[in-house]
Amino acid sequence: DSPWLVPAAEQIRSAVAQQRLAHALLLSGPPGVGKGVFAREIARTLLCENPGKAAVPCRQCTACTQVESGAHPDNFPVQPAEEIAGIKVDHISALSEKLSLSSHRGGYKVAVLNPAETMNINASNSLLKTLEEPSDNTVCVLVCVNPAQLPATIRSRCQQIRIAAPETAIALEWLAAEGTVKQAPEVYLQLAGGAPLQAMQLAVANVIEARQACFKSLVGILDGRTEPLAVAQEWSRDEELRGIGWMREWIMDLLRIRMAGRTDTVRSIDIVDALPALARRLDCRVLFRQLDRINRIMKLSAASLNRELLVEDILLAWAEQR
Repeated sequence: DSPWLVPAAEQIRSAVAQQRLAHALLLSGPPGVGKGVFAREIARTLLCENPGKAAVPCRQCTACTQVESGAHPDNFPVQPAEEIAGIKVDHISALSEKLSLSSHRGGYKVAVLNPAETMNINASNSLLKTLEEPSDNTVCVLVCVNPAQLPATIRSRCQQIRIAAPETAIALEWLAAEGTVKQAPEVYLQLAGGAPLQAMQLAVANVIEARQACFKSLVGILDGRTEPLAVAQEWSRDEELRGIGWMREWIMDLLRIRMAGRTDTVRSIDIVDALPALARRLDCRVLFRQLDRINRIMKLSAASLNRELLVEDILLAWAEQR
């Protein structure tokens, strides 16, 4: 269904058919390109009851259905309930114990760790032992955005497969065929960094409208029409703090406009017409200070501190530029 995943899928199937598949695979790529989808495809390929000589999953047998539903007894997904919490040593210890046992179906055992870069050091060390001495017919699939965040000892024991965002034309054709993104597909695709699945998620969440509302609030604070504390209260209800993330993105775009004098490098194409006027109102030094403040506070937000106070701090500083 995802044409940009086909080359990697053929690579895996060829290795399976020739019995040359590595015990550990590292799938990396930007968010929203289908790494998780591809990891399930690998599990389905390895666990299918009727793969044929080409190692292509039939998608109809009990095993294929169970992989899709997460019920296959030889498929072991490891995914933290919250990404901030990460994958801990207890998760890896439990996984290692399962992988040490015989396969329920007499075939492969497949473990998928996603996102793998959230493993703490103890979890990484525990996984390393499993990768160094893998049991028979065991394949570990590590899924991550940035492989550099994994220890070199882990990376060196994995076959690395990079999944890049497809060409724009291919991505737009896929989005049109899916039929989910009915309005502004080009805008959503650019906001998603070219990642089609991410673009679909943004469209379903009607993110363009939400972004425009947040941007209007920021301009309203500068104009004195909107109270920063009221905006902070609203933005802090969002667990992902998207408003602050978008604010960071817009400040970077404002700096691009101030320094280059044009808008062709702006990433926020959904509000590109409103950015030049705002850029003229703000000093570069002030923007850099605000960007630094956001970066520091966003790191603190991961530590589960008072979210509303953190957002208030950012927006009150923004209001000082009136």
